[in-house]
Amino acid sequence: MAARDQKLYLQVMRQIHELVLDRQLKPGDLLPPEQTLAADFHVSRNVVREAIKSMEVMGIVRAVAGRGTELLPFRMDYFLQGMLFFRVPGNERAVRQMFDVRKNLELSYMRQAFYALTREDILHLREVVDRIRVSYEEEGLFADLDREFHLSLFRPLKNEVLDSLMNAIWEVDVRFQLEQKRPHLAGSVAKHEAIVKALEEYDFIAFAKAMEYHFSSGKYTRDDSYMEETE
Repeated sequence: MAARDQKLYLQVMRQIHELVLDRQLKPGDLLPPEQTLAADFHVSRNVVREAIKSMEVMGIVRAVAGRGTELLPFRMDYFLQGMLFFRVPGNERAVRQMFDVRKNLELSYMRQAFYALTREDILHLREVVDRIRVSYEEEGLFADLDREFHLSLFRPLKNEVLDSLMNAIWEVDVRFQLEQKRPHLAGSVAKHEAIVKALEEYDFIAFAKAMEYHFSSGKYTRDDSYMEETE
């Protein structure tokens, strides 16, 4: 794509955004046809097509056969994953900062989560912890189960922005420095166990202490270590 067209397609993306706001379009509504947008914005259809293609990659719209281009609900994880894809590689500092964001999010919402969790939710968390223990004993790692545990803690809040933000951070975390984490995970199993035990006993003070202790490891407090506080 020529440099001029690159600038044009970015401009068209901004114009489409303004159109969505001006017309108060909602998720599920259709954008005007490419030909109409090209005429309205005084650009070629190729430029409009490139703008819409970029918006599809970002999770803003999708092409629906026989209908047109549909506006999608806002999902923060699409936005963050796109940004992190270009910014995170080789930037360990940014990843560590994301861990800090996750820590503060979970500790801020833990009271709400405690009172929102049902007995069925807690049974699921117990099952995940049991699987974490087995996975650690057999493989020494349990990143995907760790992710499921923490997302399950806050899913009952039905906060889509919180879920999306945590999902985006976990997309990076589950693949980041796995071998460096491995020697320091023994204490993490016990920390997850303590969280579930407090939930099973319906003890918020114990739950809060267990959550705070979980986030006291080097992963969340230092820039150069994953060492658990129990080590």
